[in-house]
Amino acid sequence: MMFDLHTHHERCGHAVGSLEDYIESAIANGLRVLGITDHSPYFFAKEDHPYPRLAMAKSEFPKYVEEIMLLKKKYEGRIELLVGIESDVFKEYADLYGEVYTRFPLDYVIGSIHFTSPFAIMRGLNWKAASDEERRSEIERVAELLHLSVRCGWVNIIGHMDRFNRGYPSFRQSIAPYLDSTLKMLAESGVAMEVNTGGFRKGSEDYYPSLDVVERAHYYGVDITFGSDAHHPDRVGDGGETVRAMLKNIGYKQWVIFKQRKPVYLDL
Repeated sequence: MMFDLHTHHERCGHAVGSLEDYIESAIANGLRVLGITDHSPYFFAKEDHPYPRLAMAKSEFPKYVEEIMLLKKKYEGRIELLVGIESDVFKEYADLYGEVYTRFPLDYVIGSIHFTSPFAIMRGLNWKAASDEERRSEIERVAELLHLSVRCGWVNIIGHMDRFNRGYPSFRQSIAPYLDSTLKMLAESGVAMEVNTGGFRKGSEDYYPSLDVVERAHYYGVDITFGSDAHHPDRVGDGGETVRAMLKNIGYKQWVIFKQRKPVYLDL
C-alpha cells in the first residue's frame, strides 16, 4: 500500500496549492494514505505570524486541523487522510510545543531541524563561509537537537535527518560521528526515520538521509517511513516506489505510518 506522510500546502507561505489539490493528486497517483504535515507555527513568538514565508500563523493552526478533519469525512472511502505537522525542535521551547500538540487530534508529528536556534531564524550559519570552529559548534547543536527530537516524547518521525547539510560534503563528514548514537536512540525509542525524496527537488540528487544512513538504520533496527516533502501537488508520492524497492533491497520487510500517535506497520 503506497502512502506519503510528508506534504505541505499554501498555508506555509512557500508551497503551492490547497489541501484538496494535494489530496486529489494523491488519489490520481494511486495512494491509499496521505499524511498532511505543513510547517508548524512558531508558537514561542509574540507575533501571530512572524515569518510568513516559512510557516503558518499561530491563529491558522486550529483552522488547519479542522480543515483536515472535514476533508477526512469528505474523502472517506477514496483515501485515508492523516493529521500531521512538521515541527521545528528547539530546546528552549520543547515543552511548549509538546503541550500545544496535546490539544489537537494529531496522528503524528515530524520533528525536523531547519534552524538550530529560535533566535537565529533566517540568520542561520553560512556553512560555506564559516570557520572550522563555527562549523564544529553548529554540528554539535544539530546533534543535540537530533537527540532531543528523539527524547522529547512528542516527535513520532525524524524528518530529513541530514538535510541540514545544504549539499555541502563537509557537513556529512562532520555529522557522521553523531549518527550512530542517534540511530541507536531511534531504535530504542520507537521514533521512526523518514526517507525523504525532497533532496531531488532541491538538486542534491540524493535521499534525505543518504543511502548509507538508511543502511545503518536497518542494521540498528530503526523503523522507517516515506515522505515526498511535496511543496507542489504534482510531487505527491514522488519517488515512493523507488524508495520501496530500495528498502526491500536493504533488507527492510515493513515500513510504518502513524495513527493517533501509534505506529501501524505495513508490508513493503
